Amino acid sequence: MTATLKFQHTRQSFRLFILLLILVLYTCVCAVVFNSLEVANDKLQYEIYQGKKKHYKQKYNMSEEDFIEFITDANVLVKRGYAKSYKHYWNFYHAFWFTTTVVTTMGFGHIVPLTFGGRLFCIFCALLGIPLNLVVLKTVGERINQYIYNTIKHVEKKYRKQRHPSHVGIKAAAVSFLMMVAVLLVGGASDMIFDGWTFFDGVYFNFIAYSTIGFGDLFPRVEESSKLDKLGLGENGKRLFASFVMMTFTILGLSVTSTVICSILNAIDEMSHVPATWRTKSTDSNKDPGSVKLRSLNKKISKEKMEIDKQELNEKSDKDLPHEQSGEVSHFPKSFC
Repeated sequence: MTATLKFQHTRQSFRLFILLLILVLYTCVCAVVFNSLEVANDKLQYEIYQGKKKHYKQKYNMSEEDFIEFITDANVLVKRGYAKSYKHYWNFYHAFWFTTTVVTTMGFGHIVPLTFGGRLFCIFCALLGIPLNLVVLKTVGERINQYIYNTIKHVEKKYRKQRHPSHVGIKAAAVSFLMMVAVLLVGGASDMIFDGWTFFDGVYFNFIAYSTIGFGDLFPRVEESSKLDKLGLGENGKRLFASFVMMTFTILGLSVTSTVICSILNAIDEMSHVPATWRTKSTDSNKDPGSVKLRSLNKKISKEKMEIDKQELNEKSDKDLPHEQSGEVSHFPKSFC
């Protein structure tokens, strides 16, 4: 028993080492790709802005220190909206979306607390808000998966005449992926209409947002769009409409995206559980006829047990069908790992 536990521990350690090695290699490959794609443009941008820097320093007779101080202040003016008339940047609308980026861990950085009290409260807000948000997304994601899973089983049993549908989990994951693509495409089209972005920038922003990466290089300003003026909602009405649309897409997008990511994670985890066969090619046990017979008997018993388990699972699946039609919760893959 001790030898078996030691072997299992060694195998788990080996699996962890392989996963870490794959992660490091994957990161290195992605770094090489990003380097090849971005380095030329980065050099070009550097030369362009060095030229602008030289132009402004000469035009306004500024020293290097004065120029750095000026652009630092100018960045704050533009980023926080202080360049124009004061608009109460920490009003309820902006504070609401800041809180949303905190509890969803998007963290765009377009607005941040600067006071000690604000930063301290942000910590407590995140400690409670992030778990609460995960519970909500988990519930929504599981309901989406439940509906997809039961629909696939119902369609295959009714139209394809399959009493026991196979690979339902894989098909449900594929449908979830298509839903995520649809949400990204619709979100990209919305940002193109309301924010004037390119369609690709809209899709890119939505994926970065729903995967909670949140670079902050793009941020929608739907409430400022002139397209909403045609609705005649007024300033507050535009904000309420924008909040409703963006919150709906945020919850749906986060739920579907997390479902797809966890499906990929489950597939990787399943593939990584490869049975280890660390045995020598010729051992005494392999040469022993009694050992060979014992292994054959064990295989036979295992095969019979698998057949029995499969039959019980199929019978249980048949019994669950009326519950699915009546709206009760059935067995389905969870959206979160």
